Amino acid sequence: MKKNYEDRSWSLLIASPSFEDPVFEESVILLLEDTKEGSIGVIINLPLEKTLGEIDDEFLKYPILSQVEVFDGGPVAKNRVSIAVWTDGQDGINDFSFGLTAEKAEKMLSKNPSAKAAAFVGYSGWEENQLNTEIAEGTWLVIPADLESISQFDPFELWEELLISQNPIYQKFPEPPENSENEN
Repeated sequence: MKKNYEDRSWSLLIASPSFEDPVFEESVILLLEDTKEGSIGVIINLPLEKTLGEIDDEFLKYPILSQVEVFDGGPVAKNRVSIAVWTDGQDGINDFSFGLTAEKAEKMLSKNPSAKAAAFVGYSGWEENQLNTEIAEGTWLVIPADLESISQFDPFELWEELLISQNPIYQKFPEPPENSENEN
């Protein structure tokens, strides 16, 4: 019997609220590649609150790129920095490039001032069938990636915003009123 494989490349993985893992708790992952052999992606809502120029002096020779925000992409290959640039085309066609050289990214950013960029330290990876198993167990909610929409959210609020947009049941309940002691 031949099994059919569902390719989820270019999707977002939203961690389930019940997923308690120190690395992936409340994370949103851009799934870059999903194959039968395994999957890779980067966490897009965990900024390190540093720029490329701050984490490595080598990037200071690129005036635009040196100001790009750096994210913790995941637990694998923490010594690796990957650069992504995406543009909103005037003709409605968006372009996303990942794993760019510093020279190429700087050139793309200088040619298109409205382009957005991010850098990722490390990445997230799954072995064969591991991601499918986690999705089946309810660890991840899978939605189509829409980089334009997600770039409008604060990275620290992205997980909650996406979770609520996909399932309003997760909307926060109002904060309970502060208890005040009755004076009688």
